Amino acid sequence: MIIEPNIRSNFFTNAHPLGCRQNVLNQINEAKALCTFQGPKNVLIIGGSSGYGLASRIALAYGSNSNTLNVSFENEPKGSKTGSAGWWNNIYFQEFAKETNQIHKDFVGDAFSSEMKQNVINYIKEHLGGIDLVIYSLASGGRMNYETNELVRSHIKTLGEDAVGKTIDVVSKEIYNLTLTQGSEQEVKDTVYVMGGSDWYAWMLALDHEKLLNKHVKTLSYTYIGGPTTVKIYRGGTLGKAKEDLEKHAVMIDVLLKDKYLGEAAISSSKAVTTKASVFIPQMTIYVSCLYEVMKKHGVHESILAHKHRLFSEMVYGNKRIVDDQNRIRLDHLEMESHIQKETVEMMTTLSNDELLQLHGTKIFLRDFYQINGFVFDSIDYSKDVDLETLAKQLPK
Repeated sequence: MIIEPNIRSNFFTNAHPLGCRQNVLNQINEAKALCTFQGPKNVLIIGGSSGYGLASRIALAYGSNSNTLNVSFENEPKGSKTGSAGWWNNIYFQEFAKETNQIHKDFVGDAFSSEMKQNVINYIKEHLGGIDLVIYSLASGGRMNYETNELVRSHIKTLGEDAVGKTIDVVSKEIYNLTLTQGSEQEVKDTVYVMGGSDWYAWMLALDHEKLLNKHVKTLSYTYIGGPTTVKIYRGGTLGKAKEDLEKHAVMIDVLLKDKYLGEAAISSSKAVTTKASVFIPQMTIYVSCLYEVMKKHGVHESILAHKHRLFSEMVYGNKRIVDDQNRIRLDHLEMESHIQKETVEMMTTLSNDELLQLHGTKIFLRDFYQINGFVFDSIDYSKDVDLETLAKQLPK
């Protein structure tokens, strides 16, 4: 079959296997070119199949020669369905990472479930003995409540008046206004349940109960703080309430780990990057595009892999940690420099839609958005037929 991008309302419904392979390989090659560092031996990443989770896995596997376990919910290819990008990312990470001669294991399923937690626990007992670092990087739009057997969904909404901002149609390459309405009290609760810190806390309690956390264990969860252009929507909306809950649980986990393991729990604020959700948050696509333009101009733009490599080599396992008054690790400090923010906001507010679309930063955003799902890589001939069934038989087991 010829696999072309299938996008509905700015959402990819398919992925290109060979493009996903190239995406993983590019990040691995980038990691190999960076310095090695003394990091954790055994790492568990909850949500490690794409985005910052995948970049963290690659940075640790190749930067500190870590064993890595990943938990992610994926769709495998079936019939005419290509499978999710994360499914292929896992497959091809396994293919390349054999060269590290370390343990790399994927658990595909619901990270929120007790069954998945037990499966991971059993594997750690048998193969690793204990964990040195837990990364909670789960990005999910829904969470099953196993007590009520209901699927709870998160909501990207405001608290208060509606918010209107620009976004980009990634197919037509047109800019249009996107409106977010006010979230109800129940929608806030649901978003906190899905995207807050309770499941992170449950994972840490489960590992602690089974005595699988090593001395000096660390755990991190990722957040985004951002600047004034998105604060009303991001930190001031339903997403912000979920992030507050995540930070509250970080404090609880930190107390547990300090007392029992001389360890720590921390929130790390990452820089703005291209994500699947970017296009659904008003102003976010325009902000990221302009930010890329400005950071490139000043020579401080980082790839997603380089960003996470710096987190671990310098701030988590190095001596260059930067924290704010809430003790959050501010890996986003370059983005938040006053001159970077000033130039970005000025660009957002003064350029016309046509001028915004012509920015190199916008072109990087759109390229990255497609490449997340394996498309627009120059090295891939997308006119060639992909036999998914044959390809599946050739995949590493």
